[in-house]
Order: sequence, then C-alpha cells, then structure tokens
Amino acid sequence: MNGASHLVGGVTAAVVLGIHSPAQLAVVAVSSLLADIDRNNSLLGRFIPVLPSMLESTLGKRTLTHSILFGFCIWLLLSVHSSWQWPFLIGYVSHLLLDVITGRVALLWPIPWKFGIPLFGIPPVFVETAAMAAWGAWMVLGGYNYFYIT
Repeated sequence: MNGASHLVGGVTAAVVLGIHSPAQLAVVAVSSLLADIDRNNSLLGRFIPVLPSMLESTLGKRTLTHSILFGFCIWLLLSVHSSWQWPFLIGYVSHLLLDVITGRVALLWPIPWKFGIPLFGIPPVFVETAAMAAWGAWMVLGGYNYFYIT
C-alpha cells in the first residue's frame, strides 16, 4: 500500500474509535506511516537520509519495522506520555493489517515467517483502490460528521 492509503486508513480507524484530539490524531498519522520507514521512497523515508536505506539493504522491507516486537518497543517508549499509546497502537496496527491484506509481512520478526491473506488472485492495487473508493463514499455519505468534536 502507499502512504496515503495507510494515512487515510489509520486516521479513519482512530476517528471511528473515538479519537478526536489533534495531538492524538497526529500520533496516529505518524504511526500509520512509521512501519514503512524501511523504504527510501516511503512518505517518512524521504525525510530521513540514512535509516531507510540501511534498513532496506540489511533487513529487507516488511521485516523489523513491520513486526509486533518493533511496535511493542515503540509503545513502551511512549509510556512516558501514556495518552499517546492508544493512538500509536491504532495507527501502527492499521498499517500492519493493511499490509497483511496486500502482501506478506514478518509479524514475528526475527522469526522469518511472513504472514499474508491471499485475496483469491486479486491484485493489491485493486484492493487499495477499492478501499480508497469506499472511504470516499463513506465521506460523501456523511462520514465527515465523525470528524467533528462533540
């Protein structure tokens, strides 16, 4: 999936789950993109000069940064500001779920097993396009109301 899809998926999940604070939504936005830090051409990878190329060349994509271990370590680091833990978890898990649907992910890294959900031969680009179209339809049909703080 591309960064825009991960961003839309993470923020939408957070809003539906009741997160409306701008600071918490910012945490969701960053965490929904964080796993792709292992790629030079990712939204976050473009702004960090060395780390993405180092991770991609040594470990490969969808390994360490897509693992439950990595997410748990970042979640523990966020315990210093506990109001960011739940938003981080939503964004990060949404990223992993979307990648499992459109490919294979080393969720249990450093164990080399990769997990993915086969979609009966449907190319991932169609899944991504359908997801973005569904999100657009949801917004057109009033989903934007969920973005208002009540």
